Amino acid sequence: MAERITLCLGNDVMRTVTRLATVLAVSGALITGGCKSGTPETVEAAGDVAPAAAPAAPALSGALGAASPLIGSLTSSIPGLSQAQAILGAGSLFGLAKAKMPADQFSQLSSAVPGTQALVDEATKAGLPPANMLTGLSNVTPLLSKAGISPEMVNQLVPALAKAVSSSGGQQLADTFLAAVR
Repeated sequence: MAERITLCLGNDVMRTVTRLATVLAVSGALITGGCKSGTPETVEAAGDVAPAAAPAAPALSGALGAASPLIGSLTSSIPGLSQAQAILGAGSLFGLAKAKMPADQFSQLSSAVPGTQALVDEATKAGLPPANMLTGLSNVTPLLSKAGISPEMVNQLVPALAKAVSSSGGQQLADTFLAAVR
């Protein structure tokens, strides 16, 4: 428990210390108040610092909300991949798959992987070429490169997305996805 300590300090120093304590208390409340882990923490007193959890990417909202688990998985498994890059990368690769797969198979993929169409829509907004211009991975790499997604990251994205497709839609659908994006 925090104790109150009275020191003989000048007014300017005291105001600075008070402001700093207020900033720390508000910052701590904002950090712990924004946790979505289900285990709320409280700040006992100004200046007390609770151990911080590893920073997590904010949950996606709206149409992309359904894709949050997939995007979180991609950002945690591919070093250096940001949430925005994961959205663009997954959306671009799913967009390529949509352009090359039969409609019924892509529909199965969309059903198996929540948020697929929202990811494609985001990639389209970011500059993904139209479906009739998507013939292979080389059509999406310039967009991915502009976003800072390296070829090594793309090489990790493809199997990670295939794994997500396989876990919900089966290996045959994952194989069809892989054939479409390679």
